[in-house]
Amino acid sequence: MSSRYERSRQFEPGAPEVSEWSDARGIPEADLMRGLQLASDTVLRLATQTHAAVARGDAASAELARASLEKQLALTTRLIDELLFDGEDSHTTH
Repeated sequence: MSSRYERSRQFEPGAPEVSEWSDARGIPEADLMRGLQLASDTVLRLATQTHAAVARGDAASAELARASLEKQLALTTRLIDELLFDGEDSHTTH
């Protein structure tokens, strides 16, 4: 295992994530774009945390990060659908 992976740095289950947006129709597009940027940044951070946990063999942290990543990907996909399809039925391939 590479020394680049710090064993003491574990996944933080309480790390901030973009809140659930149940209906984005009333939200201005500029705010949706900012939300999409934040959601995308969070996906990248969670993917990096998942990778680091797997690389150091920390199964518990990897599973927590993976579960958060799955949830965040679903939110990000909904934001993309809202921006591309104005809230109509989901068109993004999952």
